Amino acid sequence: METEALRRVRELTERNHLLTQGSGVVVGFSGGSDSLCLLLLLRELAEELALSITAVHVNHMIRGAEADRDEAFCRDFCEQRGISFRSVRVDVPALAAERGTGLEETGRAERYRIFGEIAGEFGATRVAVAHHADDNAETILMHLVRGSGLRGLAGIPADSTPFEDKNIHLIRPLLSIGKDDVLEELRRRGAAYCVDATNYEAEGDRNTLRNRIMPLLHELNPRAGEHIAAAGTHLTAAWQLLDDAAEKEFRRLYGGADGESSRGEHELDVEGFLGLPYALRGEVAIRYLSAVCGHRKDLTYEHAEMVGRLCESSVSAQAMFPYGVTLVRGYRSIHPKGEAETFAGRHEIARRELERGVKVTFYGARPRVFTFAVRDRGECDEYSNNPYTKLFDYDTMGKACVIRTRRPGDRITVTFDGHTKSVQDVFVNRKVPRDERDALPIILTADESAVIWIPGIRGSEAYRVTDDTKRVLVITMEEL
Repeated sequence: METEALRRVRELTERNHLLTQGSGVVVGFSGGSDSLCLLLLLRELAEELALSITAVHVNHMIRGAEADRDEAFCRDFCEQRGISFRSVRVDVPALAAERGTGLEETGRAERYRIFGEIAGEFGATRVAVAHHADDNAETILMHLVRGSGLRGLAGIPADSTPFEDKNIHLIRPLLSIGKDDVLEELRRRGAAYCVDATNYEAEGDRNTLRNRIMPLLHELNPRAGEHIAAAGTHLTAAWQLLDDAAEKEFRRLYGGADGESSRGEHELDVEGFLGLPYALRGEVAIRYLSAVCGHRKDLTYEHAEMVGRLCESSVSAQAMFPYGVTLVRGYRSIHPKGEAETFAGRHEIARRELERGVKVTFYGARPRVFTFAVRDRGECDEYSNNPYTKLFDYDTMGKACVIRTRRPGDRITVTFDGHTKSVQDVFVNRKVPRDERDALPIILTADESAVIWIPGIRGSEAYRVTDDTKRVLVITMEEL
């Protein structure tokens, strides 16, 4: 007769397509009640789906003789039932000390590494672990207490691909049943299991929640854990919609190596970001921080809020993030400190930017990086013969400038006595192709009344460096 637990596990498995006919499945088997229940239920499903099951036990070498006892129990259990079995010993305390990580984090990483390797060895496409509904409820509450967005409140996924080989899926068939269901299933079968005493020590946030908070919630409603986990299931569906939308917007606003926009690497468009619905901002911000920091771990939604505040700040504002990353508010984007800001269209560079030194990238016919710096006259002789570096008298040009493409009426001074010529005529005389002229950058004074430099073509004689010049604006252009 089919038990309620088996029915619900089968339903979850079918709804989420966790198993397919003839699948090879590696089952994480600690010998505890949860993993033993998982192994027994999957063994029954194996007969229906022609599954090939291998139970894998990882001895973390933390609890001495107790850990050895659990390993022996698991081996005997599988041998008596003809279940394929593998055990692996890993000195987790030594690895944790070497890596500077906690025992729990190290143990989890090693378990999943081993599960993935053995799955690859056997050609299995599924790794099954025994998280159940109460585990899911604990995870949701823990994320809520620590601070979380919708992703964290969605809880533990039934199916994920955390392994290097993305053909191997990590599945959690027990998420539809709670701890009481697990124990009742084992009682019905008369199955003994191992007990890890550390699960009942109220040490650490997880065990405090498990052994003190969850029992109180179950006093309010015996099905509290199940209801919290069910809410997580509904939030998962909402999260999937939000995730798809956030990914699309991120690729539109981010100028990373894999982005679709024309911005430079590691830039996030400020105007576009601030125009997003609030629900999308956090998810886009987390994606952006993951890209610039190189990691997702340790990034929280407080960091995402910091990205939003930085976008709302004035130009040159900065904020520090994990992994040594400092982001800077540029004119049109935020970007890591020390990297160029990219833009298209008009862009004003203020005096403080020039005197501090700034890089900007202009996208037109092709990307060009401009570096601006103010130097004393005596420091600048080395630049005089470089055609892609121009020197101008900083004190006579107004101490600010603009980069943009040409507009009707733009003129540049071509003789020392003040004779000017239109930018259009300069382009014609220099035989600049017609289809490139509207995409080329020019640099003008702050009021845009005079052209300072047509990069790569000619500079203005009005701002020529002379013997009377005290400070020099050095502008360097580099084509990417």
